[in-house]
Amino acid sequence: MSSTTTAEFLEEVQNGELKGTVDQVLATCAVIARAKGVLSDGNFRDLRDQSPYTEKVWSKLLQVGMDDRLEGVKEHLPPSYTTLHKIHCLTDEELKKAVQEGHVHPKVSQGSLDRWLRYERFQKDEEAPPEDFSALVTVLGPSGIEEDTLNRFKGDLEKLVGIYGFRTQYEGGQTMVALRQQRSQDNAGVLAQTLNKELKSTWDAAEEELKTQFTLTSLDELVQAPMTTFTGFLNRHRKGRDEFWTFHAHDYIHKIALEYLKASTRAQRFNYRRRLKEVAETHEHLASKVQETLEGVMHF
Repeated sequence: MSSTTTAEFLEEVQNGELKGTVDQVLATCAVIARAKGVLSDGNFRDLRDQSPYTEKVWSKLLQVGMDDRLEGVKEHLPPSYTTLHKIHCLTDEELKKAVQEGHVHPKVSQGSLDRWLRYERFQKDEEAPPEDFSALVTVLGPSGIEEDTLNRFKGDLEKLVGIYGFRTQYEGGQTMVALRQQRSQDNAGVLAQTLNKELKSTWDAAEEELKTQFTLTSLDELVQAPMTTFTGFLNRHRKGRDEFWTFHAHDYIHKIALEYLKASTRAQRFNYRRRLKEVAETHEHLASKVQETLEGVMHF
């Protein structure tokens, strides 16, 4: 539909859906962005005022609709306009990394995304700035500023300083230890989701007698089960270790990483890292996957 008038755009907006699929949410945002480019400023304000959305929501939808990066990664995006807006506030580098590392996915929560972003920016802030860098300006903000507004400001600021090759340093925030602990929990959730996806066909094909034998009633129980239950179930289903390694080598690596992130002591984490290194030594074709996992999620 090629709307050109306020009334036509209003009909499109009213027919839009913010509680459906990510395609529907993005399509609604795109209508508002398209209207911004077609209508005069006065007519666009009239459209906003006649729409079913508040000014705050309208602003978020417009910003999401004007972000042409999102269409290319929409299979990774959640169907929530508020979370999409947080993703919109990421820099190009942050968005690329978040998608590649699985921190942006269809079920990501705003809290999880915020924690990952705070960790990324906190970690960067800890790095010593180049010796020829010096402070240029101090930005002051009201003490009661909303977190959403602050995150939008930081996202926009990161984009701006990146253009000029500048650096930012933020005051306050959580300690690095707390951020790392929370990030471990978030990474564990990403790994559990990955295992649920990769093992679904295996679980569906497994015999009910085998599930009963291992006292498993759902795929999630298998994913979260102790390592002996996890490997025992898959070995019995595949009827041998050779078939286990053929079909579930990456699942085993992901499971070790998941248990590492859930571990409560340094000794346990050390043992899981050692076990994964043994996998690389005995199965050379898995060495690169092991190294990627060690560096990606098992370095805390």
